[in-house]
Amino acid sequence: MSTQDYAIAEQDNGWVYVIEGRSSAVFASREEAEEAAQSAVKNRAERDDELEQGLEETFPASDPVSVTHPNSN
Repeated sequence: MSTQDYAIAEQDNGWVYVIEGRSSAVFASREEAEEAAQSAVKNRAERDDELEQGLEETFPASDPVSVTHPNSN
């Protein structure tokens, strides 16, 4: 992914970010949409890293990889 993997767009009722063609919920300000987009991109990168690590740790194997998160109770 590049340094900016999203676009910010103005709508009649606020601002949204768009990642891979999918729009977010509407935000009241451009700054809020920008912060949410950056957070979404970061979370996606972390999930991709976890999946990649899971693939490396289980290769070769016949079972599909499953990324799980421990419960934080």
